[in-house]
Amino acid sequence: MKFEEKTNVIDELISNSIDKISSVVKSQTIVGEAITNADGTQIIPISKVSVGFVVGGGEYADLSARRVANHFPMSGGSSGGMSVSPVGFLIVKTDGVVEFVNVENKSLYQTILNTFNSIISKLEKSSGEKN
Repeated sequence: MKFEEKTNVIDELISNSIDKISSVVKSQTIVGEAITNADGTQIIPISKVSVGFVVGGGEYADLSARRVANHFPMSGGSSGGMSVSPVGFLIVKTDGVVEFVNVENKSLYQTILNTFNSIISKLEKSSGEKN
């Protein structure tokens, strides 16, 4: 097998894989369909898609066979995987306020920061109501 033929086979393998994945992964996979509650609030699911590929191979022969032959026994393999995991939800309230609820694993730092921001927002709202 010539080098050009090997390259074409690998290119074709990767091209076919990407075509198949693009037919599965659409924008609706990332941003789901809105769900409307009775009060008019919309909940939109947001997901994360991860894709990975691995391709490998080689030619195998002992050193004496390499000196004599023009081609060598070749082996190869490929694999791929795809994962879809929820990230959070966009909540669109009837008054136009949009919130994002994160459902991914949060670190302690993120949790404290989000709690602090929530407290500051509530304090600003309550001080604005008094004036």
